[in-house]
Amino acid sequence: MLSQELTVVLERPIEELIPAMLNWNNAELMAQVKTLLTQYEGIVYSEEQIGEAKKDKAQLNAFIKALNDERIRIGKIYTSPLDRFKSEVDEVIKAVKGVYEHIDAQVKEYDQARQEEKQREIIGYWRETVGEFAECIPYERVHCPKWLNVSVKMSAIKKDIDAIIEDARQAMTVIEGLHSEDEATIKAYYFRTLSLSDALTGSEQLKKEREQVAALKSADTTAEREAIEKTVADEAREAIAAAVTPQTMAVRFQAVGTVEQLKALRQFLISNGIQYTQI
Repeated sequence: MLSQELTVVLERPIEELIPAMLNWNNAELMAQVKTLLTQYEGIVYSEEQIGEAKKDKAQLNAFIKALNDERIRIGKIYTSPLDRFKSEVDEVIKAVKGVYEHIDAQVKEYDQARQEEKQREIIGYWRETVGEFAECIPYERVHCPKWLNVSVKMSAIKKDIDAIIEDARQAMTVIEGLHSEDEATIKAYYFRTLSLSDALTGSEQLKKEREQVAALKSADTTAEREAIEKTVADEAREAIAAAVTPQTMAVRFQAVGTVEQLKALRQFLISNGIQYTQI
């Protein structure tokens, strides 16, 4: 624990340390250069004067280089106090950062352990509560990543889970009340999405398909049959596409990485509600 606040204290106020603007013979030098350059305005060298052109070019380039070298030299001297200050500050930051990272690793490990413990508690409550839907609604389908946040209390999570189960029971009551010959299929629609509206939409689709099949059987002409077959095929494809939802599967693999990478992988699995078992 820090016994006192760590602050940067300058021996002299920074306003007093800021160096004055460099004063140099800029105006005088610029006037001389302009006078000199007037000699080259519109100049065209003949073939016999190429040697002279090369000499002029070399002199101008030497002047540019000399002036730029002096700028660099003065710049290094001018900024050297700031460079030294930055280096010394970086040294202090590096020392503090080493301790910070050591503490940060412990905090992250603690948070991960708490999330894993909370995840186990949530799954335990789900298994206690899911009842008759245990085979139909896997926990992965209802997991909410925010449940693992410290700010979300178990009481709130239990209410969410209770609501999911109650919604499922009410949905079953509604579906069974339809007395549909497709009851099992409609329930399957529901358990894929946990959406009663989607399930009822599926029921209507099945009913429409049966009517189309009946119309197909009673159609008198080939044209009528082809039209009905195309309609049935198109609507069946749309219904299948709408009903498809991600399916769960198990994959066995071995991950190789640094300690921090593996911790990050474990955190990702936990946050996304993916169950895993160490091999």
